Amino acid sequence: MSFKHRKRRGNSRNYFYVLFGLVVICIAGIGVYQFLLNVSWFSLKNVKISENKHIPSSLIHNIIKPHKNQNLFRIPVSELENKISSLHRVEKVKIKRRIPHSLSIIIKERQSLLYIKSLEGDLYPLDAEARVLESYSPYYQEDLPILSAYLNKDQLKPGTKLKQGYIRKAIAIHKRIVSELPEFEPRVSEYFFVGKTPYLVDTKYGSRIIPDPEDMITQLKRYMFVQENGAIEHDSIFDLRFKDQVVVKAGM
Repeated sequence: MSFKHRKRRGNSRNYFYVLFGLVVICIAGIGVYQFLLNVSWFSLKNVKISENKHIPSSLIHNIIKPHKNQNLFRIPVSELENKISSLHRVEKVKIKRRIPHSLSIIIKERQSLLYIKSLEGDLYPLDAEARVLESYSPYYQEDLPILSAYLNKDQLKPGTKLKQGYIRKAIAIHKRIVSELPEFEPRVSEYFFVGKTPYLVDTKYGSRIIPDPEDMITQLKRYMFVQENGAIEHDSIFDLRFKDQVVVKAGM
């Protein structure tokens, strides 16, 4: 037998050993996994919930409760993540197993941007995508501007995305203020519309402001300077739609 043939047979034998070893490892791995699924050493005892500010932890515990004392490796993590994600305040959730007895649940909540006020006078938190968020407390815990709306409570159910143009316009204005003029944002207490014209209320002076749709931030800075350096009556109306000017009108 030539050296070439002996070499081929040697390589074939090596391939067989490698394949056999892989099969053994796979079988052992499956055996270990099945063993872990059936032992009581890894039963769920503790649940740690973090980063939830508005969603009550008790609500999350109620979702997890049916799996208490269940083997960690048998708990359907993806299914639980989907259930928690169905809460309208949840933007993202991640569940991790912590051996030997714990689950770690990290929640990223949707952030409120405004309150929207219904015709009945109730306030509903609204996010930057005009989505109505769930409120889990009878008290208004978030310090947010109020947008007066022409909608009743049945139109403001949690999870509803509002498409009205004036609501989208108010959101766009406030998003720009938050990102480009954050020092002014705490002073904005309210948005309302007269026809199609948006107004915002400066809580510091009680002023009503008509923002410039194009050069809004520059004009708001100009308004702040005029307001703080001029003897202007409170409750005045400031029209910022005129280029490089702040037009002051008497309040009504």
